[in-house]
Amino acid sequence: MSGSGFFVADDKIPITQQSIGIPSENGLSYNSTQVIEIQVPPTTKFINPKASCLQFNVKIKGDATAVGKTRLQLDSGIGAQVLIKDIRIYDGNRNTLLEEITDYNTMVAMKYDYHSNKSLRNKRALTEGTISENVASRGTRGSSVSDTDLVSNPYFKVKEGAQTTEWSDSDFLSAKVNLPLHTGLFQNDKILPIMLLDGLHISITLEDNARVFRQMDNVLLGRRTTYNPIFHSFNGSATDGEIKNGSATTTFFLQDENNMTNLSGANIISCPFVVGEEINLFNTTSAVTASFTGPAYPKIVSISASEVGAVKFVVLTTQSVTNNSGVSLTTDGSWVIYSNSVKRAGSYEATYQVSNVELVVQEVMMPSNYESSMLSKMKEGGSLSYDFLSATNYRYSQLASDRVANIRIPINNTRCKSILCVPTDANVYTQQQAIVGDSATPTYKVFHDKTRDFRFHSGRSGLVGVADHISSYNFVYDGRLQPSRVVSCSKTGNKVSISQQALIELDKALTSAGIETHSMKSYNENFIIGRALALGSGVYDASNKDFNLQVNYQETNAPSVPKLWKNYVFHLRRLVIRGDTISVEL
Repeated sequence: MSGSGFFVADDKIPITQQSIGIPSENGLSYNSTQVIEIQVPPTTKFINPKASCLQFNVKIKGDATAVGKTRLQLDSGIGAQVLIKDIRIYDGNRNTLLEEITDYNTMVAMKYDYHSNKSLRNKRALTEGTISENVASRGTRGSSVSDTDLVSNPYFKVKEGAQTTEWSDSDFLSAKVNLPLHTGLFQNDKILPIMLLDGLHISITLEDNARVFRQMDNVLLGRRTTYNPIFHSFNGSATDGEIKNGSATTTFFLQDENNMTNLSGANIISCPFVVGEEINLFNTTSAVTASFTGPAYPKIVSISASEVGAVKFVVLTTQSVTNNSGVSLTTDGSWVIYSNSVKRAGSYEATYQVSNVELVVQEVMMPSNYESSMLSKMKEGGSLSYDFLSATNYRYSQLASDRVANIRIPINNTRCKSILCVPTDANVYTQQQAIVGDSATPTYKVFHDKTRDFRFHSGRSGLVGVADHISSYNFVYDGRLQPSRVVSCSKTGNKVSISQQALIELDKALTSAGIETHSMKSYNENFIIGRALALGSGVYDASNKDFNLQVNYQETNAPSVPKLWKNYVFHLRRLVIRGDTISVEL
């Protein structure tokens, strides 16, 4: 061999690493819309940002004034990440804003919906408070898969055996979560010398109560109707158990469909309802909603298991109610049971509390000679550059009546990787409307009625993108149409199929943004328009360019909701430290 030898001398630095918990500095507990302040001292010196995480406890509190009780949880897709509305990172003196991500939870929802597989969902369920599908809570009537878990849900207690005690706030658990921060700095695997920044200051704004809570999918009438429990009879008999019009009952038996089975002895954990919950019935064939008198809605006072013949049912014992629907409540499986506790409420005000907040950083212990050498070079006029991939959100508001939207995005970033545009539902929903979905002001309808889910309204309004009968789009920048032809989205927008080219463009944009696309399942539930501005290690200078997204809604069905476009431009930022000066190059 000629040239260099096989063995090459290289500078290797022996280092050790330790975890340090840094508590928040402005309180012990926090409620919605409050700000959490965390100060990382410069004495920490060097950290491994990607190995760090935000740790806290979160506990849900239901509305004590509501007509009925019900289970609640945080968003199943992103868990406790939904609580973070905005995040800002400063140097230790708070003089220089290093990074800012507004609508952080929308960006995380985009990442988790597309960078997703079973292993990733299960891992996030262990640490981040997301919900992964549990076999014991799976539907059996052909509905789409729901991430519902009644057996090991971190937000409430498992109810085993016969139930007679009304659900209360004591049944909600304090869930401890460990969240990776999906910012450019904290997703970088390069060692960050925060001693040169005089520390770090992190400011986190918490999300409003109205946007974070979810009921179980299988108790909602408008989410996945075919996933709901099915009325069997009032007496356990499929032949003479119908509730005739004008007749009274105190019991409702459920079919064993959708895992409404007696799992072992008196173990009825698969029942999604709780004692104190108001219920009602809906016929999926005739679209008739049941009505009762004395009282107007059945309210559960006990839940127990009963075996009738070879089939096991769950019995819901209620006050005596009289069927006043004008029709019989038949035993043919067409009547589903849904929760009325939040749906009937004039208003519903659940809350959450975050406590014991601390940032767990991984401090890297560098040798003293390395530290002194670095400081010496800085004093001699040297500078330190630190690159990281970040995202800036440029927002744009669009009316529901707009059939053509020309969205100007004032990008001022010089090293862009890609742009991901999320058209979120901009309607202002009350907490009751956002949770229920199909109330007097229904949320966006993801799929047409009477498909396999029968009804499918969004339970994540304002968090995810909506297609809403979009026809096509194209970007215009650098004086050219990008891509060279208009991208059709009509099949996706009309909820009949998948528009292929749009997904190809989205896949490229996600990859350029550092998001590995493992799943396209959410192409309609979280609709996103993407454009890769550079491939591989390349970058694109978008400063001083007129950058536009043109969106067309030319389908027969008009758009149904106004939109707040959240346009995330993923770009490389450079943190430059020179002497006593800290600057950020965009």
